[in-house]
Amino acid sequence: MSQSKIAKLKTHLQSAQYQGHLLALPEQFDCWIEGGVIEPSSKRINGNGILAARFTYSGVISINPCAAPAPLICAFASFWLQNNGSKDDSDSIEFSSDLNDDNSNEIELQIEALSEDVVLVEAPSGPFELNGVRYDFGEQSLWIAEMFTLEGGISRA
Repeated sequence: MSQSKIAKLKTHLQSAQYQGHLLALPEQFDCWIEGGVIEPSSKRINGNGILAARFTYSGVISINPCAAPAPLICAFASFWLQNNGSKDDSDSIEFSSDLNDDNSNEIELQIEALSEDVVLVEAPSGPFELNGVRYDFGEQSLWIAEMFTLEGGISRA
């Protein structure tokens, strides 16, 4: 199971550097999901895979305290969304900044809609069951051999 998109953006911002400096210390970042909607599905994909659901939510990232300038954070977040967003994700980020007593800022970024597919594969001991078939998180069923041996003989008529 991989991280949510909002957690991936948080990780990206935590590690982002400009002129050798982080935007803020990693522990000054927080993220959460609000208003999630689960759209059930049972669409078969790639042989033994199933699209179990689509999860759409509003994602929020808070950075407090943050001394980095707002345009710098906006640029990193904007480019991440352009590189990693899907057609079902919002194409804009809501931004707010409140001045703290120590002249640092409390920054909040909100993406109104992020959409994630929940994909499962058939697994005999999986914890999820639909119509008598058990599923679990795992690799898709599309297998590609890295190497194989072809054995055969020549027959003469």
